[in-house]
Amino acid sequence: MSNEITKPRVMAFEVTRRCRYDCRHCRANAGKDCKDKLSTEQCKRIITSVADFTKCLFIFTGGEPMEREDIYELISHARDKKLRVALASCGYLIDEKSIAELKEAGVSSISLSIDGASAETHDTFRQTKGAFDEVIRAAKAAKEGDLSFQINTTISKLNVDEFVGISELAKRLGAACFNPFILVPTGRAKEIWEEILDPVEYENVLHELIHLKLASGIDVRVTCGPQFSRVVRQEKLDKVDNVNGCMGGNGFGFISDSGDVQTCGFLDISAGNLVEENFEFGRIWTESEFLNKVRNRQEFTGACRVCKYMDVCGGCRARAYAMNGDYLGTDPVCSIGQKWEDRR
Repeated sequence: MSNEITKPRVMAFEVTRRCRYDCRHCRANAGKDCKDKLSTEQCKRIITSVADFTKCLFIFTGGEPMEREDIYELISHARDKKLRVALASCGYLIDEKSIAELKEAGVSSISLSIDGASAETHDTFRQTKGAFDEVIRAAKAAKEGDLSFQINTTISKLNVDEFVGISELAKRLGAACFNPFILVPTGRAKEIWEEILDPVEYENVLHELIHLKLASGIDVRVTCGPQFSRVVRQEKLDKVDNVNGCMGGNGFGFISDSGDVQTCGFLDISAGNLVEENFEFGRIWTESEFLNKVRNRQEFTGACRVCKYMDVCGGCRARAYAMNGDYLGTDPVCSIGQKWEDRR
């Protein structure tokens, strides 16, 4: 086991928490009345600080990043700094015109969120009538505009029976990837705590996702579900590639709407604030005591500490913190972790 510090391959920057939706699972508590905390110049300095340290995939996220009037200017700046640029959107501001402008600014791909195979499920989850139709229009605009896109889906008890259908919808729409997220109860998702998958349900979902990845004809990646990596190895599926455990604080990093460096958007612990610390991303990334604890899996406690799959999985630090208050502890939805806890 090693706690060698690696430069992030992917960074997400939450440029706003403004959003017209009121999604039940929103980790950011985003809403239409949220105010932007960072100026255009501060955002540019943050982008530069990352680019000076690593040339990575840089994702503009939110909230709804398209709500920022300067979003194209920020994208162009990131591209000028030799970063590969992507954008994560709810879809309601994506059309043929914005797709063309995003491509011109330098975006190479976008993600769109679909949380139900039907309008009824998706609109209920997002608490906005018409949200399903808007995201379908956005996906069609991306396809017609020749901009690569993926479909993100947050899986919970609310839609666990529909994620296969959503993956099929993603394929029909022409998505390059289906990327399910496993629910983490942060932000507004604290209010739907009871909708988190239990360990048995989660294990079944992981095996179904392996089947989708092998047989569905669309690339399948899993976020906030590091046990997917463990199940692939348990099943000795050499044909399954591009599978990682938790990358938070290693291959992946997150910058909040106030400039805080985090492992991810779901673990709301700051490793240092870029505005307050002179935009020194590289120093924060390498020297943060918090980040170095997360990287050193010898520091883990509970079932994750003794699990033989610790190195390939790592558990979800955000879910451990949200549900048990210990970001180094057992991931509560893991079946191995549950069995270990039951034996104690």
